[in-house]
Amino acid sequence: MLYKDLPSTKGLLAWKALLHYKGEASVIGAESPFFIASNGHSDPLAELNATSAALKNDPKTQCKYPARLDFLLKNGAIDANNLPIASCDDYQEYLQKVPFDRVYAVFVAEDQAHPASIMGHTILKIAGEDNDGATREHSFSFMALMGENGNLRRYISAVLNGSEGSYVLAPYQNTIETYINGENRSLWEFELNLTSDAKDRLKKHLWELKETPINYQFIAHNCNTAIEAILNAADQSFSDDKYWFFSTPTEYLQDLSEKGKIENVYLRPSKNERESMALFGAYYPLNTAKASRISIEGFKRGARISVSPVYRDKRSVSNASAIEYDSKLLEIKARFDDDGASLETLNFISMESIGDYRAIGLSKAFRLALEENGRDRLSGAVEWGRGVGFSPLNDATIYAVGKVGAGYDGKADFFAAIDTGIIARLGDDAKLLANYERFWDSDKKYRGFNGALSVFAAFAISQDVDIHIGLEQNFNDLNDRSRAIVSLGFSGYF
Repeated sequence: MLYKDLPSTKGLLAWKALLHYKGEASVIGAESPFFIASNGHSDPLAELNATSAALKNDPKTQCKYPARLDFLLKNGAIDANNLPIASCDDYQEYLQKVPFDRVYAVFVAEDQAHPASIMGHTILKIAGEDNDGATREHSFSFMALMGENGNLRRYISAVLNGSEGSYVLAPYQNTIETYINGENRSLWEFELNLTSDAKDRLKKHLWELKETPINYQFIAHNCNTAIEAILNAADQSFSDDKYWFFSTPTEYLQDLSEKGKIENVYLRPSKNERESMALFGAYYPLNTAKASRISIEGFKRGARISVSPVYRDKRSVSNASAIEYDSKLLEIKARFDDDGASLETLNFISMESIGDYRAIGLSKAFRLALEENGRDRLSGAVEWGRGVGFSPLNDATIYAVGKVGAGYDGKADFFAAIDTGIIARLGDDAKLLANYERFWDSDKKYRGFNGALSVFAAFAISQDVDIHIGLEQNFNDLNDRSRAIVSLGFSGYF
C-alpha cells in the first residue's frame, strides 16, 4: 500500500485532484480509459497503486501520465532509478509547441439561437512565446462530441443521460473562427493568477486528458465542471468549493474573481456584441445572478412557490446582457389556496430570448412542459416561437413574439398565440415587465382562457434577493375577465 508514503493528507488531496475527485468519487465516469485501475473512479488508493505499478513496468505510461509521474516522484512514492527508460517523442513535441506563459479562463457568451448554449461555455486559453520568440495560442476545452449546436433530441439526451465527450487541444485561432465568426458569440478572456509551478502542473495534466474519451453530462460533468477540475489539479485554491452541486460558467468565474484569481479581463466581441455595444453600451457577463432561484409570492387567499435549480430568468434584476433571457431546466410552480395545493406548471425546458432585432435578429422561444388543466390535472404542452424586439431607449425593449404549439389532454389541442410586451430596466436595482398574450386554439378551451395580462415589477434589495409585486388577469373572448390577482413576494438566488 502506498497511502502511507504520501507525506500528508494534503498530499492525498492533491492526488485526488489529479483524478478529478469531488467528494468520494471522480466526476470523470468509471468507464473512462483515464483510469488505470478498474475501480480508480471511486478508490484513489487503488488508482495510485495501479499507476505506480504501470509506471514501473510500462515506459508508455510515463509518456501518457507525466503529471502523475511528477507527483509520485516528488512525494517519494516511486524512485526514478526503478523506472524504465522512456522515449516520449509526442510529449516532447507538445512541450516545445505549447508554451504556458499565460493562462486564461475563457467564457464563450450565450448564443440565443441554440439551446445547448443557454449557460454559455468555458474553455482554457494557453498563450506564450516558443523557442523562436513567436507567440503561440491554444485552446483546451471539454465538450460533447455532438457539438454545442446539436439537435434538440441529442441535447435533451445530454441533459438526462449524458453523451460521449472529449478534451480537445486546438489552435486558439480555430476557437475564434468557430465562435466569433461562425456562431456570432463573444469571447471573454480572464487571465488567471497562476504560479510557475501551477502552470507546469497544468501543462502536464492537460496532456493526460487530451483526446481521452470521457462522458459528458450536462449537470455532473460539463464544460465548467471539467475546467474547474483541471485548474484544481494545478492549484487547489482554484477549487469550486462554493457550490457543492452545480455551478454555471459565470458563477465559477465570479468565485475566481472574488478570490483574486483573475488578473486581467479582455473582450473579443462578436458582430452582435459590437452592434449591441454601439446601441446600448457594454454589459459584463459576471453581473449575472446565481443560477438557481426560489420565489415565494402571496396573494389574497393563497400563495405560490416556484423553484428552478438551473436557470436564467428575464425577471432577474441583474444586468449581465443587453438580451433578455429565459433559460430554465426543470422549473416547478406550485399554488396554495383555499382549495388546497396544486402543481401549476412543470417546465422541463423553457427558453426565450428577447432583444433588439438590430443586434440579435429574431427573438426566439421554446418550451416543453406539463401544466395545470383543471384542478389536480396536468396536460403536456410544447410551444415554439419567433418574433422581434426593438429598444427605442437603452433600458427598454418592446417586443412581439408569435407562438405555435400543442397541448395534450387525451387528445391534441393545437394553438397559436401572440405575446406582446415591454421590459424596462429602471436603473441598476429595478425592472418592470408587462405583457399581454392572446391565444387561439382548436379545442376552444386551451388553459381555460384566451387572453392573459401580466405586470411584474422587481426590486433588488441585495445581490441575492429581489422583492417583487405582480398583477395577473385572464380574459375569455376579450370581454369576460377573471378577477385580477395582485401578489407580493421575494426571490432568493443560490
